[in-house]
Amino acid sequence: MAHIKTIPPRKATGETREAYNYMAEVAGSGMVAKIVQIFSQRPASMTRMIRQWELTMWKGDVPRQTRELVAAAVSRLNNCHY
Repeated sequence: MAHIKTIPPRKATGETREAYNYMAEVAGSGMVAKIVQIFSQRPASMTRMIRQWELTMWKGDVPRQTRELVAAAVSRLNNCHY
């Protein structure tokens, strides 16, 4: 089984800490999901992923519940179990 070394939020410094702080700001909590921590070795990529997530899940006029429902339906159609 593959293993990806990650930097936990409490040990993050520099760009990685900034990306985690951005994630906390976007999500409105201090929790950083493991799927986000996978990008901790590449903070620029993590920041881009968080920005995309922010734009698709939090910005705009469509209610969040509707966005979540669409995301779940697309994941099911793509046979994605995450």
